[in-house]
Amino acid sequence: MADALARDIARGFYEVGSLLPTEAQLCTLFNVSRHTVREATRRLVDVGLISRQAGVGTRVKARTSAARYTASLGSLSELVEYIHSTRLALLSAGSVAADARLAETLHCRRGQRWFQLRTLRYPVGRSEPIAYTEIHVPPQFRDIEQDIDGGTVSILRQIERRFGEQVVEVLQEIGACAIPAPQARLLGVAPRSPGLQVLRTYRGAGERTLCASLIVSPAHRFTLSTRWRLEQDVPIGPHAPADRASPAPA
Repeated sequence: MADALARDIARGFYEVGSLLPTEAQLCTLFNVSRHTVREATRRLVDVGLISRQAGVGTRVKARTSAARYTASLGSLSELVEYIHSTRLALLSAGSVAADARLAETLHCRRGQRWFQLRTLRYPVGRSEPIAYTEIHVPPQFRDIEQDIDGGTVSILRQIERRFGEQVVEVLQEIGACAIPAPQARLLGVAPRSPGLQVLRTYRGAGERTLCASLIVSPAHRFTLSTRWRLEQDVPIGPHAPADRASPAPA
């Protein structure tokens, strides 16, 4: 139903600024329940096509959904470039001990101490957040708090500059999620809206975790693009040469 309404809005059947049919009328029009109508209109609110106003109704805001932010990441340098095209707004900062949920998420032991920074990330020049981010660093790195609020600074570059550490690898885990109510409220979407969850772990020498970021983005606002290239000297697939057998000793 949401897709059908979106198509009607895109075609101009419902003009921008006009009211959609009432909930009861939509139930009759699509032969669906009120729950289905509410879920469909919620999805269209989340993507910026319509807005609800108590006592007035549901009004068409735009013919196409709000533009997504796309990050194309193929290397550490591209990751830093992406970070510099966005800014962080600091919500809170403080010391935390990993509970069962956080320990499972960060792959650490329960009770391990972290310095946690709760932030919202915005594209530079835009007022709508694309991600809620929890940044976790070892307690001795807590001074990075001074560098991030409102800026486009890279956390990993600050760790390298301030503490002489070098990030040698970044691990990334990506999955779908239903955005929990507290984060949904900060992002301005409905609770349990479809989202993208990314756990990004920055490691130094000896596989030490220097920083772990848990990122939650509304599915309609953010796209993560990754580029893969074939190494020319490493043939793969059915045309790869078979291992050569060593000659038998005479």
